[in-house]
Amino acid sequence: MFLRQVNGLAVKRLIVIYYTGTGNTEKMAEEIGKGAERLGVKVAVKSVRECELGDMVEADGIVIGSPTYFSNVAWQVKRFIDESITLYRKGHQLSGKVGGCFTSAGTRRDGKDCVRMLELALGLHHKLRMIAGIISASGEGAEEMSKKCQQYGMKIAKQIQSPIQ
Repeated sequence: MFLRQVNGLAVKRLIVIYYTGTGNTEKMAEEIGKGAERLGVKVAVKSVRECELGDMVEADGIVIGSPTYFSNVAWQVKRFIDESITLYRKGHQLSGKVGGCFTSAGTRRDGKDCVRMLELALGLHHKLRMIAGIISASGEGAEEMSKKCQQYGMKIAKQIQSPIQ
């Protein structure tokens, strides 16, 4: 899935996993990926339908996104996280990796609840080094959303590239 070395140097890898209902969350995923790539991180952006659990094991960083439905995560994302229990049971295979999350929501309040759920369900239980998630709420312009997501991707990339503290 990922290149391991370029010119003899280890390449850091990020997987951005998402589910989208209307396309908004997918756009966020792509912009986060662009931000991380700007700092030299190899990025794979995949929907939950095409992502495999092994993709998370191979990555140095994992970012997961969902639209917000009734202050909660889409069931497709929740199912994927639930399936990751096998990685948890096999010796915390994601422990210590950098983690992040994002959501597209009707309101910031609902989005905050969704982000908290993602941070807990994925980050806490898998012992990821979580970077606080981001929200794109209705009414936010495309340019503003793009900038926010690319900045988040760069923030994730910097954490992936820095030694564990």
